[in-house]
Amino acid sequence: MTDTPVSGDTTAYMVLLVDDQPIVGETVRHMLSGSPDLNFHYCADSADAIAIAERIKPTVILQDLVMPGIDGLTLMRRYRDNPALKDVPVIVLSSKEDATVKRDAFVAGANDYLVKIPDKIELVARIRLHSNACINQHQRDEAYRALRASQLELLDANAELRSLNQKLEEALSRVKQLSGLLPICSYCKRIRNDQDYWEQVDSYVAQHSEVQFSHGICPACYESVIAEIDDHKPGD
Repeated sequence: MTDTPVSGDTTAYMVLLVDDQPIVGETVRHMLSGSPDLNFHYCADSADAIAIAERIKPTVILQDLVMPGIDGLTLMRRYRDNPALKDVPVIVLSSKEDATVKRDAFVAGANDYLVKIPDKIELVARIRLHSNACINQHQRDEAYRALRASQLELLDANAELRSLNQKLEEALSRVKQLSGLLPICSYCKRIRNDQDYWEQVDSYVAQHSEVQFSHGICPACYESVIAEIDDHKPGD
């Protein structure tokens, strides 16, 4: 197995050729050498193809059919069963022009079929066509995942908002129980409840809300109570 890039790994398109004939690998490498946007890798051993493809993440695979070990049709089926490679376009490079062979290739998962060695202009054009389709699909998938994540965040935020609104409505419903006209005694300040019973203000409010009282004595009442106590003291 050889793995020979034509140019740097920062190029737009990543091309992987899987073919057991080194002369084919060298020929394709030479054909692509004038295109700096094509990053070429060559695999001569079909047993290594999956591992190399997973590592370099090709935008297109050029695949031979007749190979020792794992044949091209089996390899393409394995591409399609691999989550990381299932959407990578595969262009078959075969010496056979038989219609049955072409049919079998497309059934196995091929996206295109060229008889080798193809014309340089056509090969480069098809590599760019399928690579662009692969990149666009990847970008759409990423955009969809980002949109889906935003939708889930929005659903969570809406659920939290609904919960807060429910709590607010419950609080308001308790407050509304104290609204309206309340019958209150002008002298003792007791309130008449729904059972026509007169009860202390603090008791009534506590029953109809979440208010809690801490009892004390205001300055005015304090002076009044002290004065009353002084009035009832025995004379000096």
